[in-house]
Amino acid sequence: MKVLKEVLRLRKQDKDERDEHESLLDLYLKAMEVPAPSQAKAA
Repeated sequence: MKVLKEVLRLRKQDKDERDEHESLLDLYLKAMEVPAPSQAKAA
């Protein structure tokens, strides 16, 4: 049922809005995959 509601919500959006949403989601997912930079030790 959850998936069906999501599909209906996406179909209500116009193409540009869907593309923007997908781009942001992709960006956030890629950012989460990148390992956090190591913290430099205080001198």
